[in-house]
Order: sequence, then C-alpha cells, then structure tokens
Amino acid sequence: MANPEIEELSKRASQLRSLADHIASLADAPRTFSTTTMKNWSGPHADHVRGELKTWRTKCDNVAEALQEEARTCDKSVKDLKNPKP
Repeated sequence: MANPEIEELSKRASQLRSLADHIASLADAPRTFSTTTMKNWSGPHADHVRGELKTWRTKCDNVAEALQEEARTCDKSVKDLKNPKP
C-alpha cells in the first residue's frame, strides 16, 4: 500500500499545476480580443484598457509561477519521501 502522505503530496502538486495553468490563461482571451479583434479600437480608453490587461496578465503570470514553484516543492517532498536519506 502506498504511503498516504506521498499520494496527498502528488495530488496537491497536480492540482497546483492545474490551477497555475488556469490562472496563467485568465487574461489571455481578453488581451487577445482587445489587441487582435478590436484593432480599430483606439483612443485613451483603449490604451488604458490594454495597459490594464497587460498588468493583469503579468500579475496572473506571477501568481502562476508561485504556484508552479509550490508544486515543485511538493514534487521534491515526494521524491525525498520515496528515497529517504540514511
């Protein structure tokens, strides 16, 4: 029977990676729409919205990277539990 702690950490790492992927993609669709579909949209409001979308995309990427790092930490813990050092 597998160690429940290993199973829990593996599951948590997988869920963290999935959440990170989702968060990283949140701002993509609105940003793509505002820059490709609405090419003719111009003016100060358009510039402001595009700037805010870029800011949110950066924030989402930062959060996603932190979640990926946490997932890597869980993976390292799993590896350490599977191969204990004497």
